[in-house]
Amino acid sequence: MDTVVCEWAGKERSFRLPFGGVMDLEQAAGDNIGRIFARVVGSQFSAKDVYHTIRLALIGGGATVTQAKVLMTDHFDARPYLENASVAAEILCALMTGVEEEGEDVDQSGEATSYKFSDVVQICRVFHMSPAELRDMRYADFVNMVRGFNAASDTKAPHLSEEEFEDILRRYEPEAVT
Repeated sequence: MDTVVCEWAGKERSFRLPFGGVMDLEQAAGDNIGRIFARVVGSQFSAKDVYHTIRLALIGGGATVTQAKVLMTDHFDARPYLENASVAAEILCALMTGVEEEGEDVDQSGEATSYKFSDVVQICRVFHMSPAELRDMRYADFVNMVRGFNAASDTKAPHLSEEEFEDILRRYEPEAVT
């Protein structure tokens, strides 16, 4: 897994879930990583899903066990749980789909695309949608959702053609996320 760097607990922090951290997360949350990922990304998470994802990713990102414990004690309840869940979702998305470099994304054929997979993942998190809900969505509904996102957000998602939307659906398939 690549390292995620984002603002949490007052400054930029590194988060990473190596294999051992994934095993620890499964044990702490009492479920497999696929279900934890689906719950967090789909906003059906438990507090322990979010708490342990952030705690273990802090340790994987370079914090000591003691530093991670202090940060979690001092800051986890200081912010709304949805903000913490967004950080946990970003960590789990990086684990499951990778971290994209700046610039253009590529589709399964290696062709450059006008959108980034992470843009669509972010939209789904904002709308509290699971991957299954995205797969069930019609293209016209997706276009309206993106328009609403763009109207309400400083971040602007690009318009996707119907072919690009179909590519996103293929990329969101569980077998594509290995």
